[in-house]
Amino acid sequence: MFRLRPILVLFVVMFLLGPPDSSAQIQEAVVGKLGIGASGSFSFPMLGMKDRFNAKEAFGLYLTYAKSSRQTIEVEYRRTVYDPGKVEDATFYWPEDKPETWQRIKSPLARNFLTVNAYTVNGLYHFVDRVSAEPEGLRERVLGGPYITYGAGFYHYTNHTSGLIFAGQPDLGNGLDNTLFLEPLKETDVGWGFNGGLGVEVLVNDRAAIDVRSRWHLIIGELRQMESYGVARTWPLGFFDIGLSMKYYIM
Repeated sequence: MFRLRPILVLFVVMFLLGPPDSSAQIQEAVVGKLGIGASGSFSFPMLGMKDRFNAKEAFGLYLTYAKSSRQTIEVEYRRTVYDPGKVEDATFYWPEDKPETWQRIKSPLARNFLTVNAYTVNGLYHFVDRVSAEPEGLRERVLGGPYITYGAGFYHYTNHTSGLIFAGQPDLGNGLDNTLFLEPLKETDVGWGFNGGLGVEVLVNDRAAIDVRSRWHLIIGELRQMESYGVARTWPLGFFDIGLSMKYYIM
């Protein structure tokens, strides 16, 4: 909740910067305007990622350009930190070479989290022309509506894992050495990705808009398997998010 407060404050400030103007004649509310936006959402891991991470908050910033009353182009940056990962609760059998004496061991100091930084270009196609009423009230007031969204870009991700007790240590008759750890693992890669979904935009006035959308993201990337700890290879990576954003057209 505390992480969402800065975004909510920004939404309020952006709203106050753009009060409705009933005196100006507005024919097509935001057409040809460039804007900035901020978003907050919940991200739900899908495909193999759901076996390794739980849902988490995501935050983003973007530039938006209303190309026409039905088309919008966005350049977006989005960051998610999936923390903690389920590897922290993974167990392994020891000693590996003696199934008849296997013990199921958990690493109490295990630490795992995944950061994803997304850089994408998105297109929005609006099903309704975005126009607002003239002062005389002769035109119907249509301030946004539903749209489809689609985009592509690259996703930089890093998977941090540390504190796992070394599962391959031999049984020397002295019991498990729980101070012998696997070397910390840091997987960093960049994968191309695609996203698509649905949303609803509501224009507050000719400057500000509230946007609610849900999207599916698919990344051509992988996380390595950790067979001894019961963690399978994850490929491709995928997640679904739903959230709220506020945009303000500055020029």
